[in-house]
Amino acid sequence: MTATFAASLILLLCVGGFGLAATINQFAIVDAVNAKLPADAQFNALGWHLPKTLRLHRAYRRLYPDGRLLKRQASLTALMMLCLVTATVLLGFGVFLTAWLGVGSLLLLCLLYWRK
Repeated sequence: MTATFAASLILLLCVGGFGLAATINQFAIVDAVNAKLPADAQFNALGWHLPKTLRLHRAYRRLYPDGRLLKRQASLTALMMLCLVTATVLLGFGVFLTAWLGVGSLLLLCLLYWRK
């Protein structure tokens, strides 16, 4: 096993670890928001899509203006994407695939976490 393959494998394991941590953090955000919402306006833990995620983020920012869970979620997602892009570089994927992953990751972070 070469060193680059071993490093890529470790990075891909980190992608899974950061993804799991981000999922647990997402459940913490849902629990925090649902604790302050009436029963008919609470978020269901299943069936996530982009508009529902954006509504959750708006509700979290409104209910917890100094909350840190969204910043933690953004950090975990950024680390996950950084490990993925680095692994694609080490494994020798093409420039276009690596650039597509990198640019797509930045757009995802901007859309979900950096816009108000």
